[in-house]
Amino acid sequence: MTTLLLNEDLSINTKERSNIYSINTSIYIKSAEEPIENNIKSTVKKTFIQKDQIGYLFSVEVLQRTQSNKEGIFSLEDKLSIIQHKLVLYTDQKGEVISIVNRGEIAEAWYDQQKILQKTFENDIEDIHVILEGIHQIIHDENEFLSLVKKSDIITLLFPPIYQQNITSEVSIAQKKIFADFFDTTDLPFNVVTKVIAIHEVTKGYQIVRSGSLDTQLFDNEETASLLGNLFKVHPYNINIDANYFEAQDLKENGDAEESIFFLNIEAPEIYSYRQISKLTSM
Repeated sequence: MTTLLLNEDLSINTKERSNIYSINTSIYIKSAEEPIENNIKSTVKKTFIQKDQIGYLFSVEVLQRTQSNKEGIFSLEDKLSIIQHKLVLYTDQKGEVISIVNRGEIAEAWYDQQKILQKTFENDIEDIHVILEGIHQIIHDENEFLSLVKKSDIITLLFPPIYQQNITSEVSIAQKKIFADFFDTTDLPFNVVTKVIAIHEVTKGYQIVRSGSLDTQLFDNEETASLLGNLFKVHPYNINIDANYFEAQDLKENGDAEESIFFLNIEAPEIYSYRQISKLTSM
């Protein structure tokens, strides 16, 4: 049985509290060029601050972050991670992140960061000015910056959708999951089916799995094929993209994660593949 999601308002403890997590992400990219690997390890603190008539206020702070690949553009990505090291977020009553409260502070700090990055990479990365200017535009656009933050592995794992408390394992929930601008300006949309596989009788915590297939009606295969064709010097007509998505989450009654994992796989046969595995563990 599959039904549409009908979330109820969160019923969480309204006292300020913090949880600390370790998050490990492994990325593997294969193409006609040399395969690329990158492993990122982070320690993150999520703090519930308060509830108001809009929703819930949280802060998310990256306490420590390391990554294995610092070659070329990955070195820039490592430096750019500082943009999201301290976020103050609003969620609505159902747990969806709807606003980055401290975006103004992040934008102010970016002016100095942009100058430093320009000087650091001007001899190593072609068109670094164009790249940094694009990031500047994203930070200064509320919706664009919100989309950027929401597709990160940290936010995906720390802010899972919240479900009504009376959901049972006999019900599957039809949902959508969209990675905005995954291929340059093209979204990566999924049709997702969510199932509860266990509910703890005493704590009322629950375990869920979410499996997703590419939403071919929303996905622009032609635009993505053109992008990959130009990148790898092959004819775009020969490129068909497929993708799948999987999450498994162990959640407390209030929606806080105890342990989570997600897997993303993208394939353009014989041309390009992308695999990402991210795991969160409560410390």
